[in-house]
Amino acid sequence: MRAISIFVLICAAVASALAVPAHSRWALHSYSGKRDFYIEQPSCHPLKYFLSDPKRFDYGDDLFGKSPADLKDKVESQRIGKVADFTIHEVIHNINDGDLVMKMILVERKAGEFCEIFQQQYDAVIVIAEPAYLVNVNSETILATSDRVTGNGAFRVEEYWTFDKDGPIPLDVSAKIKEITDKLLPQGSTIMNGSAFNIRTLSYSTPVWQAGDAHCCPSGGSVHIQFALKNHRLTVVNQGFEPN
Repeated sequence: MRAISIFVLICAAVASALAVPAHSRWALHSYSGKRDFYIEQPSCHPLKYFLSDPKRFDYGDDLFGKSPADLKDKVESQRIGKVADFTIHEVIHNINDGDLVMKMILVERKAGEFCEIFQQQYDAVIVIAEPAYLVNVNSETILATSDRVTGNGAFRVEEYWTFDKDGPIPLDVSAKIKEITDKLLPQGSTIMNGSAFNIRTLSYSTPVWQAGDAHCCPSGGSVHIQFALKNHRLTVVNQGFEPN
């Protein structure tokens, strides 16, 4: 029952995140089983700071009421790479053998000062944390994170950034897709699956469910969106809804 409840919260959190407006490049986007939100004030410190007491970074209040004696924290840090002279690190806090996993993405804004731009924290059984990575798309290097949500919906907790001389630029992929699909879908239709965006092709393609369709059997046609990168940001090349 606990897993089902958390999964519902994740789906609601992902859905609520779709319509959020653009945020500053150094804002921290925090996902948890209880909520997701942005912290606009940059959180920037030496790398060692982010390896310390996990309660300091418990933006979802998952550790509320727990004392340090209750927490067995295994911390791992790795360098993801460098884009436009900005070094990127990932820090993982594995608390009490998977009771809670905090995945943090840090970008070095200036020498010795890392800013946290992303964090997801869930029970390891609910969200499978995978390493962040860099991917080259049409001569642009993109920072990507994509963690699988367990279940049959193919949902993922994912974010993408390009970089210019001033730092990371959130691509706001989910918000753009939500804005487009809200206009394309016929009344009464919906999209019931998650991971339909391909960062390598900058494309989105998904079946559409009509009212009464079982999850296995969408009958409402399909939506296709093709993006491109212009000035480090996503632009729409074409979009369309195809009925069955």
